[in-house]
Amino acid sequence: MRLILLILVFVSSIQLASTTASAGISTKKHDILKLIGTSHATNGKFAWIELNGEDYGWTREGGNVGKYRIVLVEMGKVLVESNKKTVLLLMLGGYTI
Repeated sequence: MRLILLILVFVSSIQLASTTASAGISTKKHDILKLIGTSHATNGKFAWIELNGEDYGWTREGGNVGKYRIVLVEMGKVLVESNKKTVLLLMLGGYTI
């Protein structure tokens, strides 16, 4: 009886170890960019962007938001780029009643 219990504990510990090893926990940091708004003024085009929960307020086209540079601002669209990637942010039209 003890031998069977010992074998069951051994087999279950092997299964647990293989499950944990194959889980593949990602440590890579992913940025979350949110476009709050865009504006065109006589002194330039501005975008209001939030990066990982940090609000950067109104930033001029060509300015930096964290490690991203604002390349192009159009109404409802902003193109930002970093060394590794280029991202197009779109403002979605959501209405609440």
